[in-house]
Amino acid sequence: MKTFWIVVLLLFPLYASSQEIEKVECEEIVNAIKNAQVSELSPYLANTVECDMFGKSNVYSKAQTIQVMKDFFTQNKPKQFNVNHQGAQGQIKFIIGTYKTITGKKFRISCFVKQEIGKNDMIQQIRIENSTDSPNPEVN
Repeated sequence: MKTFWIVVLLLFPLYASSQEIEKVECEEIVNAIKNAQVSELSPYLANTVECDMFGKSNVYSKAQTIQVMKDFFTQNKPKQFNVNHQGAQGQIKFIIGTYKTITGKKFRISCFVKQEIGKNDMIQQIRIENSTDSPNPEVN
């Protein structure tokens, strides 16, 4: 039994540090969205990203995704971004939050992240929808 606890105590710091790395990467993605900084988001974009914007889905290259997100952020200047849900299911991590603009619009932004071989976590899918947390989504 002592051996078990010794092994646990020796391995726990490795597990905890990997959890910290994952948390930091997710925090950096959240901060990039919160600040509408595509340059901060781009290191976490996979070579191809599925972008589902307002029900229209397409697979884009990293460069195209950068342009799509730049256009979205230009048209929707940020006021705040609050994370509603964050977690993992298998190898996929997700971040779901409410993005509020300076004009009062609200959007639900979801990012689905997966670790690629030999790389850090990379965003595989970005989904942007009109928020449904108000009685009239057109008047956010």
